[in-house]
Amino acid sequence: MAVHFVFVVLYLTSVFELPFAQMFAVQCASILLVLISAAILFIKNNGDPAAQTFRFLIISVTQLLGYLSTSLALIYTDQTTELVLYLLSLSLSVLILQTSYLVRRLK
Repeated sequence: MAVHFVFVVLYLTSVFELPFAQMFAVQCASILLVLISAAILFIKNNGDPAAQTFRFLIISVTQLLGYLSTSLALIYTDQTTELVLYLLSLSLSVLILQTSYLVRRLK
């Protein structure tokens, strides 16, 4: 969630020139993907490292497909380039930080 907060701060400091409604919609879509991934990771968690690795692969694929489909939806509905780049940079940041956190946790 810290990544989402940083991107809201970047929006407020006018790094991204977007209407509030578009930024809010992208943030909500990203938060929904993160919550779905958290549910996949923590529901019926028994602490087995092999199961954790499999769950990690599932959430990575789920998030990648979710972010790609959201990006394609923005592109095909002729949204601005800034909005698409906002979503792509947000998704890349979330995926990198989440991957580094989960890999360290699996050790």
